Amino acid sequence: MAERGARDRGADERVLVAIHGNFASAVWWFDLLSEPPTGWRVLAPTLPGFGGTYHQGPVGIALYAEWLAGWLNERGANRPVLLGHSLGGAVALELAAQEPRSVAGLVLAASAPLGGLVTPEENYPVLDMLRTNAVLLETSLGALFPSGRPANFAQFIEDGARMAPEHYQGNARALGEWRVGAAALQGVPALVMGGELDLLITPDMVRAQAEALGTRAEIVPGRGHGFPQEDPAGFRARLDEFLSTLSA
Repeated sequence: MAERGARDRGADERVLVAIHGNFASAVWWFDLLSEPPTGWRVLAPTLPGFGGTYHQGPVGIALYAEWLAGWLNERGANRPVLLGHSLGGAVALELAAQEPRSVAGLVLAASAPLGGLVTPEENYPVLDMLRTNAVLLETSLGALFPSGRPANFAQFIEDGARMAPEHYQGNARALGEWRVGAAALQGVPALVMGGELDLLITPDMVRAQAEALGTRAEIVPGRGHGFPQEDPAGFRARLDEFLSTLSA
């Protein structure tokens, strides 16, 4: 399931594109796809090499953004709002920076910082271990949801284990090499959110990102990196509020 929402598809259609993060897939947006915002068509792609999907060639944030632009064009998605979680936030930022007039807004949920996210070298062997150690993968993904694992967490584990072999280290390298300037995003409305208990994208990092984009950070209390999945109703309420402020 990668699409749900408004059925009357005309020139005035509103489109929300939900982009997953590392070790993830479209199933992370199950709740949003199950109950889309009223009047919105929700698209949730699984990026190449994630969740068992085909991937060939180098790994890079700009390459994911290029693929996403083509994927959206095939579906006739005009001026979407881009919702990006973690690595998906970097993809959303990259695409918006390339074509800011083609994006109606940005929702950054525990997004990678504008200046990239560097993984310490000593952590790379652990990333490789996640390919073959199911217990370690479950523990690592489970730590993203300190207030409670989502009901479909088993699907998260299943799809996380089906990531392309080159992605385990490649995505971390790509995030460390990537960056985008805030000036390129000027004029794009943005909602910037993070989890209070997030140890990967900390509240201070979220606040710095929001300041660079000229908006206010919203830190969700008692939640971690996976706050959109930990508390889908709370996240949805804030998302609906933001979407209602955007011009058609």
